[in-house]
Amino acid sequence: MPMLIRTWFGIFTLENDTIINTELFPKDLSSITERLLNEQLLLRGKIAGSDLRDLAVEYGFAGSNNEYDSMLHELTIRLAKEQISRSVTPDRRIIAAVEAIDDLNETANILSERLKEWYIMNFGDTQLKGEELARKIIGMEGHGADLEIMQSFSSSLIASYETRNRIEEYLKDNMTRIAPNITNITGHILGARLLSIAGGLEKLAYMPSSTIQVIGANNALFKHRKGKASSPKHGLIFRHPLINTSPGRQRGKIARVLASKISLASRYDLYSGEVKEDLPGELKSKVDAIRKRFAGAKKTRNK
Repeated sequence: MPMLIRTWFGIFTLENDTIINTELFPKDLSSITERLLNEQLLLRGKIAGSDLRDLAVEYGFAGSNNEYDSMLHELTIRLAKEQISRSVTPDRRIIAAVEAIDDLNETANILSERLKEWYIMNFGDTQLKGEELARKIIGMEGHGADLEIMQSFSSSLIASYETRNRIEEYLKDNMTRIAPNITNITGHILGARLLSIAGGLEKLAYMPSSTIQVIGANNALFKHRKGKASSPKHGLIFRHPLINTSPGRQRGKIARVLASKISLASRYDLYSGEVKEDLPGELKSKVDAIRKRFAGAKKTRNK
């Protein structure tokens, strides 16, 4: 019975360990790379006792051994680049962007503190800080090594703020496109941080809502497991205004509802991408019900 062996440059039909037919692919590395990404094709080895390189030359795919080696080398480079490119999913770019924002924020805070210390040493106390102080220093007139260095320092600080703002705009646009339901529930920054800690949209979608509720609360969870603290009621999602603006007695229940909606939103984003316009409204209704119920209970006790 004939056997087909698919190589990167063509298909060989064998019968009784003898090549009886050959079908060569077009000599186009782009199309061959695409084939390799979708099929299992032999890159190295022997067919009917002959090395692939010898067969490629014998059947006219390559003009010489050197040409064959050169094409195979170029093909493996293209294949590796394409595999890396395809492994970088849109949510990985989101994660890289939000991590860059966090790094820029940390760096800018340190630089801002140093700039203020330098200003105070030279010009006295000030209530200004960050970008406001940096722009004031740039606009100052005068000479001297300290002022020149401070102005250069200020320019770098402002550049870091501007870079952060550009990345945040990129993040906002892409979160709306890649995870619209999460964004509608959490906002683009908090949503991106959840993706970052979870390790991607797919991993977040597979997490139970109880895990999402405390994601980011690593220290509190560690203490709880050691018996040194009670179980945390919320982690990163505490930054959501529905939680951090609510009384402490309501936060745990609101966090549970919010985590449940984030879990649902992440699954919609992963599997369909369809925007569920009713999710934010459902969340608000449940939170309002919690606030009303607890407000009533508090008034009863005060009577």
